[in-house]
Amino acid sequence: MNKLLIASLGAMLVATPAFAADSDSESFDINGNVAETCTMEGISDIDLGTLSIDTTAGSGALLINDTSADETSPFWVSCNESNRMLIDADLGVLKNQTRTVQAGDDAGFKDTINYSVRALNYFNGGAGPEHNSANGSTGQNTIRGAIHRQVELRARVRANENTDARPLAGEYQDTVTVTVTTI
Repeated sequence: MNKLLIASLGAMLVATPAFAADSDSESFDINGNVAETCTMEGISDIDLGTLSIDTTAGSGALLINDTSADETSPFWVSCNESNRMLIDADLGVLKNQTRTVQAGDDAGFKDTINYSVRALNYFNGGAGPEHNSANGSTGQNTIRGAIHRQVELRARVRANENTDARPLAGEYQDTVTVTVTTI
């Protein structure tokens, strides 16, 4: 029986874990980085169609009517940091691609048309950046916070910005560049 008791005590000592003096732990950091980025998708050409002019004979004939053209085109803007937008036009006006004012044309004709392009909802309220060939640009490079939304780009031709002369018949064009930059 003594042998059994000694064997039992021996087995118990082997099976019981040793008591550690203190515990040990270490901490570590997990790091990651997200790069600043601004992207745009879906910007497309805007066709203003045939501009409306006054076809009634008289002193107002051939002048651009009211808001002759007003078209919007949506595109995505995604920036994960504060950013700014610039709308820049190559010529600044729509330029007749098929003919210019020539000798023999009566005074009062022109081969350019004033227009505007605005990013309607780029800002959270208020007017967005705009290129306006008649009244100057506004809101360009104004800083705003991070953005992820579909922005409406509106192009239009208005009569009150084209009272200086009658546009010649033809195809008019300008190239506009939209740039979004993180700050």
